[in-house]
Amino acid sequence: MIKFDGTKWGLLFGATILLAILGCGKSVGPTSGVVRFDDGTPVTSGSIEFRRLSDKARFASRIDPQGMFQPTSLDGVVGLPTGVYEVVVVQIVLTEDLALEAHTHGNTVPRRYADYYTSGLKVDIAPNQAKRVEIVVPADADQ
Repeated sequence: MIKFDGTKWGLLFGATILLAILGCGKSVGPTSGVVRFDDGTPVTSGSIEFRRLSDKARFASRIDPQGMFQPTSLDGVVGLPTGVYEVVVVQIVLTEDLALEAHTHGNTVPRRYADYYTSGLKVDIAPNQAKRVEIVVPADADQ
């Protein structure tokens, strides 16, 4: 006859419930993306922020030299949940005292894309979307 210890069953039951809550069927959405100019070159510095229209939740990331980013919530969870987002791309480029050949930041993102009121950039994350997010910034602010 097999004898079962109640403590072990309690731990097993608790672990099963925790896995169900954390992992089964609940997708965080895309965990990476790329931001580039409309000519195909990557935005090589700065940060990107997403603000969900439904509840104003924010997700942000630094942009690496290849234009890649990992959107992260204020709680440190990587990924964009389902929803429609406004997007801003912010660069702080200090070039006043540098010779032109010393500029290593690549093309500069026009200032209008650093403000939710003027950016016009949006992304719609579909349920169960795993494909990385792609943001295209027009190189010319007049476009």
